[in-house]
Amino acid sequence: MDFLNITDEINYYEKMYTLKNEIADYLFNQGYSIIEPSIFEDYDEFTNINTRIDKKKTVKLLDNNSGILILTPDITTGIVNKFLPRWEVGQKLKIFYYGKTYKHERNGITENREMGVEIIGEKKANTDNYILNTAKEIISRYSQNYLLEVGNSKFLKGIMEACSFKREEHENILDILYTKNKQELKEYISGFPITDAMITLSRILDLEGSFGEIKKQLEGLYLNDLMRQSVEELVQVDNYMSAITDNMIYDLSMVSELGYYDGIILRGYIEGSNKEIVKGGRYDSFTRQFGSDIPAIGFTLELDELLKTLYKEGRR
Repeated sequence: MDFLNITDEINYYEKMYTLKNEIADYLFNQGYSIIEPSIFEDYDEFTNINTRIDKKKTVKLLDNNSGILILTPDITTGIVNKFLPRWEVGQKLKIFYYGKTYKHERNGITENREMGVEIIGEKKANTDNYILNTAKEIISRYSQNYLLEVGNSKFLKGIMEACSFKREEHENILDILYTKNKQELKEYISGFPITDAMITLSRILDLEGSFGEIKKQLEGLYLNDLMRQSVEELVQVDNYMSAITDNMIYDLSMVSELGYYDGIILRGYIEGSNKEIVKGGRYDSFTRQFGSDIPAIGFTLELDELLKTLYKEGRR
């Protein structure tokens, strides 16, 4: 954020300090423990497990042995890498953190302040609902005009498995869905054989709205066991979050930039900003890449974007 004078800049960081402490106090009271994440990641290790990351946007450094490090673009990866090699059977972590992520953008290197929440090692029936409610409680403190967007990556995974795409085809479709380009999706899949699964894929960008609207659109479309499981999980979410249905929409085409989610996916927005304030989801299968199969779910809160919006709207 650019400032016209020093006084405005000092005021902004005082408000950031207050904002962080408000959220931290809430999370402490909810039983979360605080940790301090590292800002460094090994370049090869990070990009090997985060295959969808745009490598050109990573901020690279050389260590003393000429190895390549990056300033982390994603704190969750570092947390999993930090704890899983020492994981003990039956352990459960309920943690939060404050940190920064870094990217190369057109105007140079950007740093974003984030607070994150993670529950690792627990997969009770209500864990997804609990983390969604935590996100809702935080974002609704700062705006009553908020929107939670919820998806489930198992739905898309089920379609992709049924279509038997090659790796490059799979990645190309994910890129198209990430940009929500209906025309490009239609053109890309037009060269493939027409199957029931392919027809469902062709309509996936329309599977967005209230849960009732999505269920109607699903009638007659191809559903395999994994896709049905994703819908059943969203039914549970919709029932649990029924009190705020006016502040929720569902999107079965939701794709993450990092691509490691394998269940519930969450995004949150507030009035005055067109950027994500909250983003996260379940990432059990991601932990397997570090040698352990541990249930895990969490989200990050984009503090810079949240405070910029509140500051701009005169609510801070």
